Amino acid sequence: MRILLIHCEKFEYNAREKAVEKAEDLDESNRAGRFENVLVVFTSVEKEDVKNPEGVAEQAGQEILNVFKTVKAERVLLYPYAHLSSELADAVSAISILKRVHEKLSEKGVETHRAAFGWYKSFTLVNKGHALAELSRSIKPGTVEKHVEKKEKFHRFIVMDEDGVEYEVAKENWRSCEAFLKSRRGMMLKQFVENELEEKAGRGEEPSHIVNMRKLELVDYCPESDAGNLKWYPSGILLKDLIMDYAFKNIALPWGAMKMQNPLLYRTDVEAIRQLQGEFHERDYRVEDGLVLRFASDPGAFPFIQKTVFTYRNMPVKVYEEAICFRKEQKGELTGLMRVRNFWMTDMHAFCRDGEQASEEYLRLSVLFGGLMDNVIAGGNWVLGFEVVEEYYEKYRWLFKRIVETLRVPAFFKLMREMTHYYAFKNEFQAIFPNGENLQISTVQWDVKNGERFNICYYDADGVKKPVGVIIHASSFGSVERAVAAMLENAAGRVSEGKPPMLPVWLSPEQVRIIPVDVERHLEQSIRIAERLEKEGARVGVDDRSLTVSKRVAEAKTRWIPFIIVYGEREEQSGTLRIVVREESTLERDRVEEMSLEEFAEYFRRRVEGMPTRPLYVPRELSKRIVFVPMRSQQYA
Repeated sequence: MRILLIHCEKFEYNAREKAVEKAEDLDESNRAGRFENVLVVFTSVEKEDVKNPEGVAEQAGQEILNVFKTVKAERVLLYPYAHLSSELADAVSAISILKRVHEKLSEKGVETHRAAFGWYKSFTLVNKGHALAELSRSIKPGTVEKHVEKKEKFHRFIVMDEDGVEYEVAKENWRSCEAFLKSRRGMMLKQFVENELEEKAGRGEEPSHIVNMRKLELVDYCPESDAGNLKWYPSGILLKDLIMDYAFKNIALPWGAMKMQNPLLYRTDVEAIRQLQGEFHERDYRVEDGLVLRFASDPGAFPFIQKTVFTYRNMPVKVYEEAICFRKEQKGELTGLMRVRNFWMTDMHAFCRDGEQASEEYLRLSVLFGGLMDNVIAGGNWVLGFEVVEEYYEKYRWLFKRIVETLRVPAFFKLMREMTHYYAFKNEFQAIFPNGENLQISTVQWDVKNGERFNICYYDADGVKKPVGVIIHASSFGSVERAVAAMLENAAGRVSEGKPPMLPVWLSPEQVRIIPVDVERHLEQSIRIAERLEKEGARVGVDDRSLTVSKRVAEAKTRWIPFIIVYGEREEQSGTLRIVVREESTLERDRVEEMSLEEFAEYFRRRVEGMPTRPLYVPRELSKRIVFVPMRSQQYA
């Protein structure tokens, strides 16, 4: 963006005729104007600004405010002026950015006006003529927004142990907090606090999940697409679908949410969308005609509920959406599944009357997400992080203690003096990896702004229309991609404990592998065994290839198959199956259990009870499967 700032004693303009097809509609506020002691800001919005409209608007607003205060003008007029640049942005984007600048100045208490965009206008001015009366600035996108770093944003830090006991810490003394010594989870919290408070250099090594996502033929890079947009193989899609099933059937439905679906594309000239873009401070994925790909689920959820009719008797109103989102992250920040540009989010909102009702939902969601972390992501390898406005910490300390004590998980609180986003507080469920890294999976957020801001209202007992008091934002899987990365990282971490890596049994793309010793003699019975187990919902592969038994067993282990059954003459005569149970094996020795087919079917049913199930997405017989990712070598782990 290029701007020319002129401090005028008088300035007058009139719109005459359209200059561009998508010119802004005229009304009394922008058709004409006459001003005194005004800082006129002649403005050209450039193509480069579209990449980071919020950053450009923020910096432009700050530059204009600085000059406004220095020259002691009484008002500001934003005047679109195409002649300052030859690299102009499209009309829709330019209008949107100018509106953002207008809003930011108004929020600072500056009387701000804006001339119509896209019109030929006549104007006259009387320049004040002092040393600072004529100034120019070149605003570069991407150079603002870094002032909202955690160093400045948070001023108090509190550790809370599993019993709800609080320990206030500082950056200088946090390591000595005794809460870290109370349990294994306390030591994990210490690692998380270190990652939050210490400036640490990157570990410089490729995350293990990148190798394993390809070795297991789950997910891969896609050079035919934009960076950060990945392709999913059949077993990976199965894994993703099971995760989505869990989010819907095990969390959203029991919680009482209604499932909905909104579009991928949104117009940036819609006020609600523009405000949310500014709130999220995200990198837009823009397409032609002023459209943006969805960066979160809120742009759909808020207008969706805004247009519905409900009363206090219907509340809290709960909705759920499986939202595919796009955020144009920097190329250098893209890391496997941990940081991508295109991801799936399972998002939930509860529109509540007041804080009392919202507290119940906040607690309930936190408990549900605790179960998710245990059953899907990390077992016991996770902790809680909170960001809280200080006054809300004092008001809802009882709620935070209740969550910590119920989940028996320690937490780290970062307190801020004032609200910097739409939420007054939020929690983050952080998976802790064996290498010390952490990754956020789920979150629950307490929003006190957007009910009134977006006119989301209900009718009270007297029939009076009121804005909802609190909106609870919750994402069971803030990104399915991050969830898969976390599972793979934790699975690989088992190796340091002398155990083979594996996914939870219910999530393993193939749960049972049957290997007939003699394919001609034992294949038919192996298929019968598979069919029996499939009745229990098991995903069973039968290795009918003409390879040695040892090679087929070794390959089953490289695929992290939870249960391996070698079926031969011994099993045929005894009626007993010898099952390699991966979860109880070590890298040096297999754990083998002997059971009848019916006993194993019952054992398997108990292991996956209550969890979603789907069939194999690839052929049962390995001779019919294709190779998606040729690997130079396969290892046990």
